[in-house]
Amino acid sequence: MEEEKKQVVEIVRFVEKDFLSSDNNSLIPSTDFASLEEFRKYLTEKLKFLLDEKFDTLVNILYRIDINEKKLSRLFSGNNRDSIPASLADIIIERQLEKQRLIEGKSPIKGRPRLWRVKEP
Repeated sequence: MEEEKKQVVEIVRFVEKDFLSSDNNSLIPSTDFASLEEFRKYLTEKLKFLLDEKFDTLVNILYRIDINEKKLSRLFSGNNRDSIPASLADIIIERQLEKQRLIEGKSPIKGRPRLWRVKEP
């Protein structure tokens, strides 16, 4: 449990930095989340807002995070627009976990279970 809490804090820190707006305030404040699922729900709501109200900002954020274009293309070409924010949240969390592993000098080990899995659209 303590390991998950530490991981959530690190992910929020990474995401917060990538969600800086033009006035240098983050759209994702440093809130204390108890779990990845809680953060995922929060992030999904923020992404829904950006998708509906500030699409240009969302595109810039996804570019900064360095989300795989093929994943985004598949996601946005799907028929179910309502599932996009939750799927984007999963993709963003997975990307931040990848960045964390790279910084720590770790790469995903084949056969080792992940703490978070991306749900493919």
